[in-house]
Amino acid sequence: MLKKQKLKFSLAFGLAFSLFSQNSYSQEMPEQCVQLPQRTQVCPNLLYKRASLSLPSLNVIEGEMVCICMADFQSIRIAAATEQGKIDELIELGRLANQLSISESDFVSLIRD
Repeated sequence: MLKKQKLKFSLAFGLAFSLFSQNSYSQEMPEQCVQLPQRTQVCPNLLYKRASLSLPSLNVIEGEMVCICMADFQSIRIAAATEQGKIDELIELGRLANQLSISESDFVSLIRD
């Protein structure tokens, strides 16, 4: 009798899991990560998150999973606290956004939001 209960539980669990995994909440992992064009080696620090905006030039769709190589963007991940840091951050932000061919505000939203 115990074996039948275990089998019923296993079948019910398997059915529930398969239904949940096909739900609209499941997301596919992105094929490519947002990273600097000059990167030639595997990124040591990947971040997967939901995109807060769409960026067609980077194949990023709002609400879907996006992969970001944070090692390439570590210098602007957190807002600078000092005046000199803010100036350096603006220069770096402009340089990185230009390399990715997106606006600075879109770039900040992608990294920080």
